[in-house]
Amino acid sequence: MREYSSKEMKLLRENPYTYKVTKHHLFFTVEFKEAFWRGYQAGTTPRKLLVDLGYDLSLFKQKQIDSIVQRIKKEAESGQGFSEGINNLNRKRLAVKNLPVSNELLWNEVKYLRQEVEFIKKILKRGK
Repeated sequence: MREYSSKEMKLLRENPYTYKVTKHHLFFTVEFKEAFWRGYQAGTTPRKLLVDLGYDLSLFKQKQIDSIVQRIKKEAESGQGFSEGINNLNRKRLAVKNLPVSNELLWNEVKYLRQEVEFIKKILKRGK
């Protein structure tokens, strides 16, 4: 796993599309994910998208770029839209480790669970 130096972390934090950065993780804003996904679907390469969105490519190895693409693709295709910082799967994993979870993430989960309940109610109603 790549470890960012304090200088690299400072550089990443200066980018408006960076939601949060730690020694081992870089989290992106919803705006970044939306712009990246639009560009990716239009055929722009991930490397060019990162540069266009203000990131220095020397901070990313190919494996990390591939991971960014996969995570954004997974969020886009989830039907839940993009989330700020981390997606729901990662949030659940972090919550299990007793790491703090933002109120916004919890609120998004509440809204999602309410939608699921309404969907289940409709299914049950049709079954009667």
